[in-house]
Amino acid sequence: METTVLDVDLRKEYLFEGNDEGCLVIHGFTGTPAELRLLGERLHSKGYTVYGVRLKGHGTNVEDMEKCTYKDWIDSAIEGYNLLKKRCKKIHVIGHSMGSLLALYIAENYEVDSVSALAPPLFNKNKAANFAFIIKYFMRYSEWEPRERPEEEMKYLLGYNKVPIKSVDEFNKLNKVVRKNLSKIEAPLLIVYSTNDETVEPRSADYLNNSAKSKLKRICKLEKSGHNITVECEREDCFKAVLEFLSEIK
Repeated sequence: METTVLDVDLRKEYLFEGNDEGCLVIHGFTGTPAELRLLGERLHSKGYTVYGVRLKGHGTNVEDMEKCTYKDWIDSAIEGYNLLKKRCKKIHVIGHSMGSLLALYIAENYEVDSVSALAPPLFNKNKAANFAFIIKYFMRYSEWEPRERPEEEMKYLLGYNKVPIKSVDEFNKLNKVVRKNLSKIEAPLLIVYSTNDETVEPRSADYLNNSAKSKLKRICKLEKSGHNITVECEREDCFKAVLEFLSEIK
């Protein structure tokens, strides 16, 4: 598929100015802000100020990603948080996949009005990835063929199709840091996940729900989507869950 100017633009961070409620939208591992662009646009249409952050080392090339640590990704997310904090009275943090780990990290350590974890990857199906701390010394990259998808989905899935094993190890470090502090989360919590997720174990949702100390918790279970729930066949259900959750907080 040819890369268009629109595709290049979709890889970049974006800011949609709205009211004094800000939504920080954080994409996933190897991905780009495009993955949550549709959700960001929907949130903005309801009046929210939306910032779609681009994590360091993402949306450029895998060599850039290889230079990053999980702390760089945390820094990127916090920069987005601070940007919205200067503009907005309320902050809602929304992340997909690794972006949900970063959203949870912010909720563990900063003041937020809510946190939404979309396909949170606390437990992953690829068990070999758990040994990335060893494998990285023998293999530099893991590569895969993108699966066939409808054009409307491919338009927003602009991430890498190979990943540095070192970066997988950094992902695991982030996961460990976030998982051990889930009990610090007290902000209203939304979890959206799919039982058909090919990447994440569904038990991640229950683990997060049981670990967080939030008084208000909501779970939305999807059954047809794969991992990329913000662009796949049930994306409207995902968007509806997020919007209803945010309106409930008001």
